[in-house]
Amino acid sequence: MNMRATGIGPGSVIQDSYRVDKLLGEGGMGATYKGVNLATGHDVALKVITPEFARNKKAADLFRREANLLRTVQSPAIVRYETTLIDRNGQLYLVMEYIDGKPLKHYLDKGARLAEADLLKMADRLLDGLSAIHKLGIVHRDISPDNIMIPGGNIARAMLIDFGVASDSVGGEHSIIGDTFAGKISYSSPEQLGIGEGTVSAATDLYAVGLVLMKTAGLAVPGAGGRLADAIDARRSDIVISSTLLKQVPGLSLGQGTRRLLEALLRADPKDRARNPRELVAQAQAEAETAAAPKPVFEDEPLPESARRGPPLLAIVAGIAVFVAALGGGAWYYLGQHSAAPAGVAVEQAAIASGAVQAADPLAQTMALINSGTADNLNAAFGALMAIARDEARDRDLRARASLEIARMYDPATHDAARSPFPAPNPSAARRFYEQARELGAVEAQAALDRL
Repeated sequence: MNMRATGIGPGSVIQDSYRVDKLLGEGGMGATYKGVNLATGHDVALKVITPEFARNKKAADLFRREANLLRTVQSPAIVRYETTLIDRNGQLYLVMEYIDGKPLKHYLDKGARLAEADLLKMADRLLDGLSAIHKLGIVHRDISPDNIMIPGGNIARAMLIDFGVASDSVGGEHSIIGDTFAGKISYSSPEQLGIGEGTVSAATDLYAVGLVLMKTAGLAVPGAGGRLADAIDARRSDIVISSTLLKQVPGLSLGQGTRRLLEALLRADPKDRARNPRELVAQAQAEAETAAAPKPVFEDEPLPESARRGPPLLAIVAGIAVFVAALGGGAWYYLGQHSAAPAGVAVEQAAIASGAVQAADPLAQTMALINSGTADNLNAAFGALMAIARDEARDRDLRARASLEIARMYDPATHDAARSPFPAPNPSAARRFYEQARELGAVEAQAALDRL
């Protein structure tokens, strides 16, 4: 599948109404493009099905079903439908809201995981969207990281897309593309895999959300990525979020409320799954807010004697081996083992950062690392700045200056790939650290916040 196969490409105009700008993605049935509504000037997403597939009754019905389903849904957590078009060549177009962001899969493929508070924000958002479609008798059937978009990197604005395999009647056993299965194996419920009664319902989507939340927390999804038989075996019993399971992810700590939520979503029998999952989210959020402040990643590991004598080395490791990237409404932890760096590099960077933090003029030493421009030194500088900014025993002015430097690494106006460990700017992250700098007394931070 490519632009030539669909007969359109950048610059094409569809029915004098929509201009095609660029390809966003391709699937077995067609492709999706970014375009512009020429009458209003706003961006849109154009999903196109090729004439070959349009002549296939099942494929055409599937496409029309998606359009009909989207037309009925009104929820900020569900992609918004605009219209459906057909040109003189029989090519079908579904025009939808354009979401300026990346799918959840993009972040997970980089080895990212969400902090618990932001995981719960995303859970509430997705469950709110599901409530809207379930009230209309719609079951999505294909909830997975591919089909969850994160606009502007903001977790609190997560959106469900791609209703191509949705069922338009709760309780239906069949989708239009097959009699036995719809969705992705790794995120499928037991009933989608033929376990038990095999009846798809609203509970099917809840199970998939539970698996997505597991993955986003950093936990391995049972049976994912293997054979169909492995997935079936893993779905035969309830999934329990045990302490042993949590210990498999360094630094991961989920409160009892979050564990109860996940387990209530991941019951093998659909009848046993959560009846009011958003209530469980609210309870988990309340527990998290009243609990003590979360420990830094790896804090529970014993500190070496050298680290006890100076600034905590592991706090620096938390800024390097476990990159904390403030992405809009969410804080992602990037686990070191998922990076392309060879083993031991993160520890070396932490040692460099520790030296900078303990220097007579830690900020000058950190700026020297930044000026060197090497990837290792930039990562070390970031870790040192994070350690300085978080150290409440430090002078507030020094902490404020460190926060400002972190913000400038993210700020679109000051971002320089040669002086930042991040390949692209991130306004939301910059705003967060500018706010931190302002709270610490940096007057110039307000001007940057006004600009952002």
